[in-house]
Amino acid sequence: MRLAVVQLRDAPPDTAANLARCLRFLQEAADRGADLVVFPEMALTGYYLDQEMARRAASVAPAFARVRAAVDQLGLSAVVGLPLFQGEALLNAVAVLRPEVEPELYAKTHLFRREKEWFTPGARLWHGEVAGWHCGILHCYEIGFPEIARSLALQGARLFLAPAAFGRPRELIWNTMTIARALENTAYLAAAAQAGTSGNISFLGHSRIVDPLGHILAEADEEETLIVADLDPDVIASVRRGRSDANDYLADRRPELYEPVTRPPAEPPRSANSDSTALAY
Repeated sequence: MRLAVVQLRDAPPDTAANLARCLRFLQEAADRGADLVVFPEMALTGYYLDQEMARRAASVAPAFARVRAAVDQLGLSAVVGLPLFQGEALLNAVAVLRPEVEPELYAKTHLFRREKEWFTPGARLWHGEVAGWHCGILHCYEIGFPEIARSLALQGARLFLAPAAFGRPRELIWNTMTIARALENTAYLAAAAQAGTSGNISFLGHSRIVDPLGHILAEADEEETLIVADLDPDVIASVRRGRSDANDYLADRRPELYEPVTRPPAEPPRSANSDSTALAY
């Protein structure tokens, strides 16, 4: 499969302008022979956390319909980030679009900081077939949760799709986690990022496509661009057959030891002194 990843820069709080950019990149991806194109988080509206963003979410349907029509016309699949309302719940959503197929929506389950003030978290993870590959979604902040990626991999995902808007101060987290999630799960990873600024937020950029060995196949810098790479299922198969330069972490798991992963973190023990002090007051 040929995979394309879009990086947007300085996305304005203007749905029409962002739609025009998305349509242009869909056409470019099709011209370059892509089967699937991944867009950043909130690509259709820009990443803003304010009342205007909520108003754009309420009126995003016509722009979303235009993207769906382009996917049908061009014959390629797309994953697009957008805020939208589901009833009264505002979701930080990802739309999975396939030609002539009803869209599927994923609501970000792990909200980051101020997102919790605006969005309702999703209640399920997403995995499914896209362009002939079993994919799973890691929505921005979710890249940092190994439990999500591992759960998706155990359900068959061989390609992680990661629409993102990652802040510049967290560059080390981005660089580390995008490679780690691919390497530890024997999967490809496509991370599509925002770059530049939106309001007072400075975004990192550096969208990338990572292979199951942790190699970066394609990477953007901080400009608006589209990157492309060809994915080979034989790379995954060779790792799982035990090639000498890789580890098959899925095969060597011991799940009976990992039950605490699903528990809440334990409260740190309080010392006898702290207890007696509390009682004294």
